[in-house]
Amino acid sequence: MKRSFKYRLYPNFKQQKVLFEIFGFCRFLYNSALEERISYYKKEKRSVVYKTQVSYLPEIKSIFGLETKNIIHSQTLQSVLKQLDNAFGSFFRRVAKKSNKVGFPRFKNSDRFKSICFPQVSKDLSGTCIKLSDDKKKVRIFGLGDIKIKYHRPIQGIAKQCRIIKQSDLFYLVVSCDKVPEVLLPKTGKSVGIDLGLISFAVLSDETEFHHPKPYKTSSEKLAYRQRKLAMKQKGSKNRRKQKTLVAKTHQKIFDIRNDWQHKVANQIVKNYDIICAEKLNIKNMLESKGFEVSKKNIADASWGSFLQKLQYKAESAGKEVRSVDPAYTSRTCSRCGHVNHHMGLEERMFYCERCGLAIKRDLNSAIEIKKIGLGTSPVTTEIVSEAPTLRWG
Repeated sequence: MKRSFKYRLYPNFKQQKVLFEIFGFCRFLYNSALEERISYYKKEKRSVVYKTQVSYLPEIKSIFGLETKNIIHSQTLQSVLKQLDNAFGSFFRRVAKKSNKVGFPRFKNSDRFKSICFPQVSKDLSGTCIKLSDDKKKVRIFGLGDIKIKYHRPIQGIAKQCRIIKQSDLFYLVVSCDKVPEVLLPKTGKSVGIDLGLISFAVLSDETEFHHPKPYKTSSEKLAYRQRKLAMKQKGSKNRRKQKTLVAKTHQKIFDIRNDWQHKVANQIVKNYDIICAEKLNIKNMLESKGFEVSKKNIADASWGSFLQKLQYKAESAGKEVRSVDPAYTSRTCSRCGHVNHHMGLEERMFYCERCGLAIKRDLNSAIEIKKIGLGTSPVTTEIVSEAPTLRWG
């Protein structure tokens, strides 16, 4: 099993200056290699391959004096060119599939290039590129020296590569590991269905409800204020850079609140249930469709896709099972007799069955039906679903 472990770094002022220099040169190398590929294709009608560009690295290091400075590892420069090669590979695959958005690789500015990679590290972080101190309080990184680290949990499995990432004004070390052992949780013998929504983020088939903190909605005024101030700053000025950092901090705060809450909810569900039946929502269509009854901002703030991903990998690690269920008509189908109410709108929050007289909350009814479908115990209905809308949600 593959997992990534993220740790906070605390570089001093001098180390931050070196990091910015490394980020800047790697971004310059990426853009230069992209420009070379474009120019070469215009002249020769064929692209420069990765091996050819990698062979230029010794000469590039000599020209820019990198061998004297000794702050950028050779494998880090190779990973930059490999990143560009992967971008072109993805571009050609999308062209072959005739996708609407092929996404040609574009040049990176300072806001779009904020990470460097060490593709080969020792399995326990004791090599020459990255070495963790014995007391686990510092990490020695090539070209940077000893940097304070918040080593809040041990690395599991075998470390394969490391990446230093800058988020707003903070730095992190992300370690990608392979063969991470599973941590099996005790079996409970319980199964559950989950209905995802906006009024209640998640309603379980046993009537448990989770209410979303809605971090974007609560921080929207503060974010809008800082964005207005950013728009008034002169481009290229120090004040604009400072204000840009404040906007990035606000976005990061929103993400952190949402991410922390989703982790806690996913952990609770995986701990309590063995089989988890969750609806498979087409979130992309919801966000791109026109005339949809639900606010796009609320859908993005809920971040259902991110939550389902967390639920999936946590269940896999714990020896539990997540089953995806088509959500079509689950909130319109009676969880007792299987009758389908075609004329039920999104604004109706209670479900009333015309056949058996069941009166139940709409989301709870949907969660029970999702559980039945996931377990294969849903009653077979003779209803003909003839009024299917273009966009199906519940």
